[in-house]
This record gives sequence, structure tokens and C-alpha cells, in this order.
Amino acid sequence: MQLALARHDAMSRAAVECNRGTVVKMTGDGVHAAFADPVDALLAMLEMQQALAQADAQSGLTLRLRCGLHLGIDQRRDGDFFGRAVNRAARIMSAAHGGQMLLSQAVAVRVDGRLPASVSLRDLGAVRLRDLESPERIYQVVHEKLRADFPALRSLEATPNNLSQHLNSFVGREHELAATRKLLAASRLLTLLGVGGIGKSRLSTQLAAEVLDDYPDGVWFVELAPLTDPAMVAQAVASVLGVVEDAGRPIVEALVKFVRDRNLLVVLDNCEHLVHACADLAKKLLQAGARLRIVASSRTYLQIAGETTYQVPTLSAPDPKRESRPEELAEHEAVRLFVDRASSLQPSFRLNAQNAAAIADICHRLDGIPLAIELAAARTRALSVEAIAARLNDRFRLLVTGDQTVLPRQRTLRALIDWSYDLLTAPERELLLRLSVFAGGWTLEGAEAVGAGDGTTPADVLDPLTQLVEKSLVVMEAGGERYRLLDTVRHYAQEKVAGAGGEAPARARHLDFYLRFAEGARPELFGPQQAVWLARFDKERENFLTAHAWCDRVDDGGDAGLRLAHAVAPYWGSRGLLSLGHRLTIEALARPAAREATIARSRALFGAGMFCVLMGRNEEALGHLEESLAIARKLGDEQRIAQVLQPLARVMQEQGNLVVARSYCEEALALARRLGNKREVTSAINTLAQICRVEGELASAQELYEEVVLLARELDDRESIAIGLLNLAMVSIGSNETDQARLQLLEALTIARELGSVPAEKSVLEVAAGLGAQLGDFERAALLYGAAEAAGRQTGLRRDSADEAFLAPLIARAKDKMGSVAFMAVAERPTRPSFEDDIAEVERWLARKA
Repeated sequence: MQLALARHDAMSRAAVECNRGTVVKMTGDGVHAAFADPVDALLAMLEMQQALAQADAQSGLTLRLRCGLHLGIDQRRDGDFFGRAVNRAARIMSAAHGGQMLLSQAVAVRVDGRLPASVSLRDLGAVRLRDLESPERIYQVVHEKLRADFPALRSLEATPNNLSQHLNSFVGREHELAATRKLLAASRLLTLLGVGGIGKSRLSTQLAAEVLDDYPDGVWFVELAPLTDPAMVAQAVASVLGVVEDAGRPIVEALVKFVRDRNLLVVLDNCEHLVHACADLAKKLLQAGARLRIVASSRTYLQIAGETTYQVPTLSAPDPKRESRPEELAEHEAVRLFVDRASSLQPSFRLNAQNAAAIADICHRLDGIPLAIELAAARTRALSVEAIAARLNDRFRLLVTGDQTVLPRQRTLRALIDWSYDLLTAPERELLLRLSVFAGGWTLEGAEAVGAGDGTTPADVLDPLTQLVEKSLVVMEAGGERYRLLDTVRHYAQEKVAGAGGEAPARARHLDFYLRFAEGARPELFGPQQAVWLARFDKERENFLTAHAWCDRVDDGGDAGLRLAHAVAPYWGSRGLLSLGHRLTIEALARPAAREATIARSRALFGAGMFCVLMGRNEEALGHLEESLAIARKLGDEQRIAQVLQPLARVMQEQGNLVVARSYCEEALALARRLGNKREVTSAINTLAQICRVEGELASAQELYEEVVLLARELDDRESIAIGLLNLAMVSIGSNETDQARLQLLEALTIARELGSVPAEKSVLEVAAGLGAQLGDFERAALLYGAAEAAGRQTGLRRDSADEAFLAPLIARAKDKMGSVAFMAVAERPTRPSFEDDIAEVERWLARKA
């Protein structure tokens, strides 16, 4: 078989390429090819069949090709083709028998009158294919040397079923179809789970069509949504299967008898409001019929033995913050669905550079929920996509359909979620509303803290939270450590909780939880678990912003806001989010209740000053830091005095007042040593070394930087180690010890990447640019300098005077050697790589040269 398949692949590829076609990809034992002319495709198909027939005669092993041709719009990305035309071609191929060649009417029209005399087409009539779209008129290719007679096509009509024809196309879900088909093969009860509108019914129907051949006694779809009486579930199934109850006997007995010897598949759609009746009937039928399989779609589990569940995901949607070209956006299923539905209403509608950003925003904000996207696409009849995106804040009024043929709960987005909400118990409803105050997800500890109150204890939260997950209203993320609400569900719940007057208590608990979390975790942002805790703060970023905003609306928000700003400040700095951190801190300081001269205010002023120092805003930094120092001296807080003196020394250095800078630094160092605070000692020595470097005392600076690295290693403060190594690398380059500088830069970069420290990564680019110039690799210097400047523009990070004094003469030398125009052409190249790509490239360069 292996040899036969190898011959098949070689002959198929040769037939395609000899007939001016392109092999898109080999698909296991098949081939997907594309042609500009359908005649070439047909001739390639004939050539394959004849070549394999000859090979069969030689090997004695028969391979019979099923072939399908269709013609449609060319949609491709990364060398692959996708879209409705490709899917339709695959469905036509799947209807064929081995050795049979089929083509669509679109192809038949285009090849009419252009075929060789030995070839003709046989009209097989309209056929319902398994994509459940409109019937396709199918033609068979007939050739005098090949088999011409075959059984009836392997279409929907070949197996008893009641699968309805869809009025629009099935977009995406290739992975989901493959996954559910595999699960169904291994389980007799498969339940598709998901929030309303996510496409459970459509997926279950398509899955049923895909597996028709496996169930000779039929595939049957039972719609349960219109039912209100659980006692009617068995009757609904019986009606679909054509089962009649025996006189005086329950209908369930007739169903049990019917399925006993039959090989069939039953789809129970929309079970959530009748879950106990569905579970009871499914159990009885599965116990009676060994060859029966059931696919259920529901918002909650049936919870019977043998049940396999599959959580139907939302469609893949783009991140609107990331600029993407239209062809890249088309890779996302949600975008393809929106464009497909919009173009069916307006044939001229296209995804293009002008509407790409708005479409990406719509698909993202609607969480990739298919029904919501279809409702939004329907609005393109009267609104531009930009107008639709702008009105999504009022999505429950915007997303309405006038189609009276769909279920009432699917006519508006609000009605869809109402259906799920009404099925909840009182504790589940209350918890859902309280969880809506979270932004960007939460942990179990967060849910217990915010969900408690009004007689509910933290211990009471787990059970309703579990039920909300099982009912598909709360999403448990991979790993099970975090939960989240789809944005649409969150908007719905926020409206409800605001109307019920429960928002303020929940938000107060939310603020209290994240304030305690941030204050408790702040020391970890400087310790050996720095990378782990920075990643945890990444996940809580939106919750920090939400808690900060709520401080404006509570009585103790002044003090709480200052404490929160101080606790989270190191995170904003490490991630290069300087403008954001600065804005939040200034807002916290400006609250009327935050004006008192407290340690909390002193700490927040220190944070504001540090952000300004990093952004090169020295005059503003001076005001914040001097006020912070005055409060600390007034309150006698020596720890705070030692900390504030260090950035004040840097500001004095930037202003050229090195005498005052050195005196501030020496006072800070003496205080830190007397207090036994190694972390502040390390920081003060680093600042003193900077002053030495500006004054040209490289030997003293090197000695001090080495002490910084040694102390930072003792503390296992990874970011301080990286900073010390970067400073040492500048000293090494100044001393022309380039090999030593490379090793220092490589270690610093390894740490920076491990932590995700944007300031340290940017500094690596700058110092490496200086190294390139020192080595005479001026083009490399230009590339790295351009990357560092781009990162500075993006983050707001600015070089201090010591770093500028190091880099400026080296860049000047590179410009002189290359010519200023040529240097800047390389530095400011129009196709700017991403920051991540720049970092990866400098790492490769340093490693090659080391």
C-alpha cells in the first residue's frame, strides 16, 4: 500500500503540473490542486485516472480516485486556497464513488464545446451535497477507456435523513468538525456545549451530514427549542423517527423497541430547558440500542454515564489593536463570516483596507459569536461598518433581525441571553451579575471575594460558579486557573446589576480585592519569582484599570487610589507602559481626598517622578520628587527618604548639577546601609556609578557596577542584574573590551526576555548599536539604532545623559563612515520589523559573534 500511495502521489503531481495546474497540498491519500482553466483541470483528472489504471494493472493493487471539480472566486493566503469554492469542490468529490469524476454546472458551462472527442459529460441532475447548501447540478465525466456506470451518488439522498438545507454557507469550523467527528466515533453520546448563538445547532447539523455514510438506518435531527413541556420530548423524537406508540403503552417503549436493532444517529438540539427529560430519554435509548449514537446540543451537560462533552468555541477573531492587512484578517473565521453574510446582502461588499479596522473591531467586540456577527452583518444594508462599530456600545438595540422565520429568542441578542439567564437559579443569577464587574477574567479567589456579600460567604461561591461554567455563561480558560465572561454576556449582566442596585457593593469588593492583591504581590516584582509575578499582573491588567476608575466613586477612593498606584507602578515600568502608569498616578494624586501629606501620597509622588525620569520629563519629575521628599522628611520616614533621593540625584545629573547629584546619592547610600536595605543600597550604588561615568571616571564606574551586579545576584533581583550588566557593557565598549561586552549583553538580554522587561530590552538595542559601531559594523549599528529609536517612540522611554554620552559619539562615527543619509535610510527603513523581531535578531547577532 505504501508503494501504491507513493505512485499515486507522484502521478497526481505530474498530471497536475503537466496541465498547467498548481498542487496546493497533498491531503493524506488525496490531492488539492488549482487551475486557471477548468479544461486543464479536467484533462489532469483524466490523466490521473488513466495513469493509475495502468499502475494498478502492474501492481495488482487497485486505487480508485474520487474526483470533484468546481469553479469559483480565487481566495488564497500563504500558498493555500480557502473559501466556499474549495469547500464546494470537496463536497462534490465526496459524493463520487471510486473511479468516478464529477463536476459542477459552473465547470460544465465553461468547458462546453472545448472537450476532446473521446470525452463527454453525463447530466446527473440536481444533488443535495453534504455542505447543506443549495442543491448542485452535477455532471459525470465519461471517457471511452474508463468506467462509466456507478451506483447512485453518495449524497444526502443516499441515506435516510431529515437534515434541512441551509440558506447560507457554513463558514469555518474545520477544526471543530474534525474534533467532533473523532469524538463521536469514540462515544455514543456527544454533547456540544456553548452559550447561545455560538453555533451549536449549525455545527451539530453539519457533523450529522459529514457522517451520513456511517448510519445506514438514518440521521435524524430533533428540534426541541419550541417545546415547553418535558413530557413532550419523547413524542418529538418519535414524530421525527416515524414511530407510533402501541395502544395503551408509553411512547418511550415504542422508541426503545425501534432503536434496538438499528444503526442510526439522532441529534437532540437545544436541550438546556428540558435537560432532565433529555437525559432520561437518551439513557434509555442508548441502553436499548447498541448501534445508536446521539449528538446533543445544550448550554449545560446532560450528566449521564458515557457522556462526552465538547465546548464549542467562539469563532477566531482578530485583535483590533494589531494592525493587519485585509488578507491577514481574512484568516479569522469571524471576519470571513461577517464578510460572507454582508456580501450575500450586498454583492458588491468586500473586505478592503478602508473597512478592515472596523470589521476587526466588530468581530472582536462581539467575541466571535456567530449569531451576533450575523446580526451585525445584516445591518450593512443600512449602515456602514464604521457606523456599526461605533454603535456596538448599545449592541442590544442594534443587533436585531426582522426575520420572522427564526425562533423568537434568536431575533435579538438580548432575547438570546435572556433565554439563558431565565434558566438560572437565584444564586446563579446573583453571582453572574456580581462577576460582571471583573474585566479581562478572574481567579477563583477573586470570584470568592467579589461574589460574597449579603449573606453569601466566599465558601458559597464555588457551586454557583461551577453551574455557570456548566451552563456556558462563564468560560473557564485553559488550565482551569482563570474564568471570564464573553464581552456580550458581561455587557448584559452589567446592565442588569446596575438596574438592580448591586453594582456599588460588588465594585467595592472588587477594588478591595485587587488593592490587597497588588500590595501583597509588589515585593515579588523585585524577587526571584519576578517573571512569574509580572505574568500574573499581565492577566490582571484590565482589573487594575477598573479598580482605579472606581476610586473616583467611593468615599475612601483617595487613599485607596494612591495605594493602588504605588503597588502597580513597578509593573507599568517593567512593561514599558510609562504613559499609562504616569496618567493613572497623576489621576490618583489629583483626587481631592488624596491631597493630605501622607506616606501614601509620598509613595505615589515618587512613582510619578520615576515615570517622568524614564520619559525624560525632568522638570515635572523634580516637582513630584521634591514634594515626595518633603513629606518623607516631615514624617521621618528614612526608608522613603533614601528611596526618593536616588531619582532626585538622577534629575540633578540630567540638569548638569553633578555636585548636588552626588550629595543626594551619597546621603541615600548612607541611609540605605544604616537601615540594612540591600535593595536600596544596590540602587544607590548604581546611581552613583552613573555619575562617575558621566564624569569620565570609567574605572570607578566599573568597580561600582560590578558591586551592583554582585549585590543584585545575592538578592536574585533579575532586572537589577540586567541593568548592571548593561551598564558594565557600556564601560567595556568604552574600554574596547568588545568580547566582554558581548557576553554581558547576551546575559542581560536573556534576563530581559525572561522577564519581558521592555526598558531593559530597549537598552540592549542601544548598547548593541554602540557595539556595532565600535566593531566597524556600521550598517548593523544603524539597524539597531533605528530599532531602539522606534521602541523609544512607542514606549516613551528616553535615554539619560550617561547613556547618551556613551552612544552619541559612536553613532556619530557610524554616520560619518556611512554618510548621514545612508545611515538614516537603514535606521528608518520603511518596512519596520516588530519590536519582538528586532529583539530576536539582536540576540542572533550577539550569539553569532560571541
